[in-house]
Amino acid sequence: MTQAIRYSEAMTVQVQPGFRSLIDKAALAAGSKPTEWARQALAEALREAGIDPAPKPAPDAGALYDSRIEDGQAQQRFAWIDGDQIKSISYLGTRPEDGRTWLPVRHVDSEPFNPEAHWRLAPSYSIQGDHVRCEYQVVAKPMEHA
Repeated sequence: MTQAIRYSEAMTVQVQPGFRSLIDKAALAAGSKPTEWARQALAEALREAGIDPAPKPAPDAGALYDSRIEDGQAQQRFAWIDGDQIKSISYLGTRPEDGRTWLPVRHVDSEPFNPEAHWRLAPSYSIQGDHVRCEYQVVAKPMEHA
C-alpha cells in the first residue's frame, strides 16, 4: 500500500469570479478533488517553468477519502449500520456514541490508479466486520481520453 501524503503547507490563492466552478469542472473530468487538481496544475506549471518538483504517486482512494480536514479539524468517514444495511455515511470528528452502530469507512481502488490512464467509477459499499469497505472500480480510459 502506498504511503498517504498529508499536505500541511497552506497557500491561499484568489482567483477571478467563475474560476472556482471551472476548477471544480476540470477536477470532476479528471476524476479528482478540486484541491488535488489544483496541486497537479501547480506542479505541472513548475515543470513547465523548468522546476521539477519531486514526483509523487497518484493518490489511492484511501488517501483521498478516508479522512479530511474540515474547519481545521480532522474528520473520518463513518457509516451507520442497522442490521445488515448501511443507513448513512458521514464525515465526523469522532465515532458517535448514540447507541447506534457506527463503523469506519475504508476506501480502496479495485487496482492501482493512474489518473492519466484510468477513471474511477461510482463506488460499491460492503460491511466487512469491523469496517465498511468502499471500493472504487478502476477502469482504463478509452484512447481518446488517455
